[in-house]
Amino acid sequence: MRLACWAFAAALLFAAPAASQNAADRTFGPGRVGAIVKGATKPEDLARIYGAANVKMAKMSPQDGGEEDIPGAFVHHMTDDSLQITFSDDGKKILSITILGKNWRSKEGLRIGTPIDQLERINGGPFQLYGFGWDFGGQVFARGRALRGYDIFLAPTADGGKVREQVIGEGKYSSRHPAMKVLRPQVNLITVLFGP
Repeated sequence: MRLACWAFAAALLFAAPAASQNAADRTFGPGRVGAIVKGATKPEDLARIYGAANVKMAKMSPQDGGEEDIPGAFVHHMTDDSLQITFSDDGKKILSITILGKNWRSKEGLRIGTPIDQLERINGGPFQLYGFGWDFGGQVFARGRALRGYDIFLAPTADGGKVREQVIGEGKYSSRHPAMKVLRPQVNLITVLFGP
């Protein structure tokens, strides 16, 4: 009898993983953002986790620059807890979650506002990034284990005048390029990839 009770409790635990997670959790990692877990959380779970008033369904522009909008949702829109979530075309699967609010942090310390030198420490060394001033400007290409599973973008926090022209456009530049000391880029976008 005792074994049957334990088996039933385990079945309940694994049957509804999203419901058992803490909606107040503001941490993220590869395949997980707060109470949203890759492969376990479905789009219809969002209102149950975060409250219907905090979830706004919307059409999103695809990050890859595609023509057609895709289904998605904003959670805690326009707050320091804000997330932008994209779904598969049929709306049944979460594909990615973009961290927009400054309250979210990875265990390594990645967050909106992370300065470029701290991002190097998290990465375990320098990295490449696209030049600024275009659609994919500031996109990071890092190989460190702590940054795998994310799309990360940086934006300058200082104008830099003519120095900025040294790191503009579609070329890739080192995070140690001298212009970075003047421009002082910080993380302004983090997308956690959940995959197809």
